[in-house]
Amino acid sequence: MSVLVRKYIPLLITAVLGFFMIFSYPIDNKMLSDTASLLGKWIQIMASFALGLGTINMVLIHGRNISRVEKGRWLPSLCLLATLILVSALGFVTSVKSDQYTFLYDILVGAGSLTLTSLRGFFMFSAFSRALRARTWEGGVMLIGCVLVMAYQVPIAELVFPPMNTFTQWVLDVPFVGGNRAIAVIGGIAMIIMAFRLISGMDRTWMGRTE
Repeated sequence: MSVLVRKYIPLLITAVLGFFMIFSYPIDNKMLSDTASLLGKWIQIMASFALGLGTINMVLIHGRNISRVEKGRWLPSLCLLATLILVSALGFVTSVKSDQYTFLYDILVGAGSLTLTSLRGFFMFSAFSRALRARTWEGGVMLIGCVLVMAYQVPIAELVFPPMNTFTQWVLDVPFVGGNRAIAVIGGIAMIIMAFRLISGMDRTWMGRTE
């Protein structure tokens, strides 16, 4: 395969489609809007094929673990594939809106989500206990703010010291919201920069190469 096909044609396609999708939003033109909508549908179709390829790859990897009876791997792989087959078969037979499928989805995904959330709570509490130490005045301010916000969530705090709720609510409405908006703006700028790097060809890691 020539360098032109391997390197420059994918970059050209990415750049043309990327700039086309960008300029289709501010320009009020029916043809551009319809073409962008069609491209969006193509992206959904390609994402579905990618999901299917990912499923096949997962079955191959975990099937290899089961066939080789690798210690510490074959049992989790067996549970994963059994769950995949069960949920997929039930969805095809009864539809994804049936009571049976919804029940199975809830007991699997719901219980798993609650378990992960609980574990994250313990990890976050451990991280807070290590990070929020008043070694500097900035750490002291952060520690005081976190303690007030956490105390605000306990109903007895309002009975012990009612004015604290007013101050805590101000912390949540003003500094917290301002910080979140600043993070959102910075994240948006970072996404624009990343998109420009991809479209312009400056970032080629998606091609499997870094040159």
